[in-house]
Amino acid sequence: METFLRDLRYTLRSLRASPGFTLVAVLALALGIGANSAMFSVVNGVLLTPPPYAEPERLVILSTDIQSAGLEDVGISVPEYQDFATLPRVFSSAAAFTWRDMTLTGGGAAQRFGVVHGTSTLLPTLGVTPMLGRGFTEEEAKPGAQKVVVLTHKAWRAHFAEDPGVLGRTMQLDGEPYTVVGVLPRGVAYPLTAELYVPLVPREELLHSRTDRLFSSLLRMKPGVTMEQVRADVARISQEMSTGEPRYQGIGWSLRITHLEDRVVGKVRGTLWLLLGAVGFVLLVACSSVANLLLARAAAREREVSIRAALGASRGQLVAQFLTESLVLSVVGGALGLLLAMWGTDALLAFVGNGLPRVSQVRLDLTSVAFTVGVTLLTGLVFGLVPALQSSRADLNATMREGSRGTESGRSARLRSGLVVGQVALALVLLVGAGLVMKSLLALHEVDEGFTPEGVLTGRLSLASSRYSEPSHKLAFQRDLLERLKSLPGVESVGLTDLLPLGGTASRGLEVESRPSVPGEVAPAVDFRVASPGYLRTLNVKLLQGRLHEGLGELNGPSEVVINKTFADLYWPQGNALGQRLALEPKTGWSTVVGIVDDLREWGLAVPARPAAYWSLSAIPTAYLGLAVRVKSGAPESVRSAVEAELRALDSDVPLYNVAPLSRLVDESIGSRSLSAWLMGLFAATALLLAALGIAGVVGYGVTRRTREMGIRMALGAARSDVLLLVLRQGLKLAGLGVAVGLAMSLVLARFMGAMLYGVTAYDPWTFLGVAALLSTVALLATWLPARRASSVDPIISLRSE
Repeated sequence: METFLRDLRYTLRSLRASPGFTLVAVLALALGIGANSAMFSVVNGVLLTPPPYAEPERLVILSTDIQSAGLEDVGISVPEYQDFATLPRVFSSAAAFTWRDMTLTGGGAAQRFGVVHGTSTLLPTLGVTPMLGRGFTEEEAKPGAQKVVVLTHKAWRAHFAEDPGVLGRTMQLDGEPYTVVGVLPRGVAYPLTAELYVPLVPREELLHSRTDRLFSSLLRMKPGVTMEQVRADVARISQEMSTGEPRYQGIGWSLRITHLEDRVVGKVRGTLWLLLGAVGFVLLVACSSVANLLLARAAAREREVSIRAALGASRGQLVAQFLTESLVLSVVGGALGLLLAMWGTDALLAFVGNGLPRVSQVRLDLTSVAFTVGVTLLTGLVFGLVPALQSSRADLNATMREGSRGTESGRSARLRSGLVVGQVALALVLLVGAGLVMKSLLALHEVDEGFTPEGVLTGRLSLASSRYSEPSHKLAFQRDLLERLKSLPGVESVGLTDLLPLGGTASRGLEVESRPSVPGEVAPAVDFRVASPGYLRTLNVKLLQGRLHEGLGELNGPSEVVINKTFADLYWPQGNALGQRLALEPKTGWSTVVGIVDDLREWGLAVPARPAAYWSLSAIPTAYLGLAVRVKSGAPESVRSAVEAELRALDSDVPLYNVAPLSRLVDESIGSRSLSAWLMGLFAATALLLAALGIAGVVGYGVTRRTREMGIRMALGAARSDVLLLVLRQGLKLAGLGVAVGLAMSLVLARFMGAMLYGVTAYDPWTFLGVAALLSTVALLATWLPARRASSVDPIISLRSE
């Protein structure tokens, strides 16, 4: 310990005497360690922290595919769930649920809740036991039963101040009383934004419809069962259900099984691991830079090391001294990096918003701090060990003979050059990755959404079932709301729908009058939406044929439907879709196709359009509405207060929530891709800067060490341009080797990025060539300054200084 304290005091004095070196080294390490710590916090919260369910690895999601309609991974119907629940051999329990917003009234302004409507088996299948009270029972999921609700911990805290006497109290949801029977533990919610749980009581018509796939199904595997066994059993069940239901034959119907973890984080898992790997490369580049600085510093201290060796210092003591320096630098850099990570994590969360699943679990916790400490200590050893071993090889006779001039050993020079080559290679890999991801993001921005999001304000509202139980009541409210909003100053057009763009769609069975149907056949499925007149016009959807909805219409009157291009091309490739008559299953009456519009990217910018139809709002009045308001000019938020005022005047118990410009919804739909593109760009730029400084440092150090040689060359007649080219060749040789190694590494690693890209291949030649050219240019500029300094050496002065 005494020896360590002595080395520590010496190290602090030495570093204080070299403030420039200390500052650069600490900042480089702080940047690398801080970025790694912040990125690990995100990965830990999203991917590594298990969800708060019992054995979550045994939970899977059941969905359906229908090849004939181009539908994949859609929900299931009630009869499909009931059939499936009796057939499996590999599942211990099954549950069905759906999502629906409900409005809390009474005791102040109306508030919206995200409510899960689930079977009585939902919480047991999740493996969750309420911390207070109980879940709901099978009897409570029957029509006419007492209405009950289970609170999440978040809802309990926000609306009941964590009152332990909450059980038995009543909440007015959609105008009806619900009795609180349970409270879930902290952090438990599935789906992640759920606030309340109520029993699922399907409408009567849904109990017999196999085409209304409006529900999700959660299953728990039996202990010891593998996913391979599950998929084999589900394939068997699909075959049995298809055989038992001839209507499924010929439409490509099948069941799909997905691990719950894949459903929640599958879309961002690859991206987050890619970013963690990229920030690890940044740390390696930073370590290389600091190692180079330490080697240069050690070369300048050769005489000091030799004197200490001559006075009896062993090689182990010299190694310990140099390692102490590297560890002190690493600890200081790690402490500063932890502060940067705290800021960086908050900045990441603010940037991504709700673009990441489980974003509420991301925090700089003890696990992240432990990771930072481990990275800090490992970093100190990684960048300090090799310079320490190299510097401790003191050649007493050679150093004393050379006096103060000193020479750098060939091994040390090769080591420093090798570190620079590694820096350039790693920087190129990051630049290629950033280029591919950025190009993919630009390709997404160029995708035609099928609508114009600029200038449109969106929001959601839901009508209480007790007050708007009849379709005529819903239709009257919608008509009055549209009239009020259209008359507002600054409003150009207004529309209502059941689901706003990029919010997913609902699949319904479809009957086509002109298409012969086989008895017992399951009708083809279509993504359907209801829309008021003005909705498609508010979105600036391109009309290809016919016309849009012209009036709200009357209940039970003639109904109209507008279909998209994909729907028309699939069922009427001859181009005779206009005038055809369609009916939803269960049959709602015939509706006439009056228009064909361009495809809207309803599921996401990177997801191809599916067959979709837009029914008139009067045909299927709904209590759950999306509002779209286009303004004549200015920001769409400018009309928000006026819209809310009109809604309050019409019905104060109907809240407007999830209010946002449509352009923000588009941006949020690609939020994870934007995050990865900007972070990859930031990491690559940091690595590029460090690599440039590394090249400049090695070449500049070489110029300093060879000042006498340069003077002799020019004294013997060498032109300044010869010296300039000599130094430039040194720097460009290192950069060229780094570029070659980096291109080889990039070709190997690019194949792992293919699934994360859109509109660009993983081996895009222009990206590789552009990055190589950029890095070569930066290397040339980094070498130019020390080369100019070398060529301006005065031979007389340099020889006299020696």
